Amino acid sequence: MSLDVILADDHAIVRQGFAALLQAEPDIALLGQAGDGEAAWRLIETLQPDVAILDLEMPKATGIEVACRVEDAALETRVVLLTMHDDAASALQAQEAGVAGFVVKDNSFEDLVMAVRSVAAGGTFVTPGIRAKLRAFQRNGPPPAVLSPREREVIRLIAGGKSSKEIGRVLAISPRTVDTYRNRLMDKLGLHSVADVVRWAVERGMVG
Repeated sequence: MSLDVILADDHAIVRQGFAALLQAEPDIALLGQAGDGEAAWRLIETLQPDVAILDLEMPKATGIEVACRVEDAALETRVVLLTMHDDAASALQAQEAGVAGFVVKDNSFEDLVMAVRSVAAGGTFVTPGIRAKLRAFQRNGPPPAVLSPREREVIRLIAGGKSSKEIGRVLAISPRTVDTYRNRLMDKLGLHSVADVVRWAVERGMVG
């Protein structure tokens, strides 16, 4: 019996590459692909696959935001999150959103397949590098639960050196909306400058 899977990533080359590899696995049936979070959610709602493989950063809705919808709708679909960054804060937030698997794109394809099979069987999967960062992050204090998924995306991108315009392009929002998110998260965290934001993110493992 095959595992029904959908795949969402806004980078077509990456998505098509993963899709080709997944389709070569005899026990995995790739039911559909999406290029943004809203399209991914529609596929999940319609097809109700065993596993949804979601990119963390997508236009219209992040992978974590889609995972929250899956959780809220009490669907049986398990979520595996893909990311370019071994970010402990995002991994912890993903776990809180009900994500069962967390795989860094730098890892091997075998890790992704293992994650799909593990979560479909009711287990969890976190790549070793993330697991180590999670332990260190949890030792350093409680998670920054006051931040929304979008605010965490914005703070990570700010810490990565991106401008409001660049962040807007990544998240498919206006630079003015980015500034609103930045000001709000700085107020929440008691930070007073972009340098403070970067320091805060680095201390919590949100940037390498």
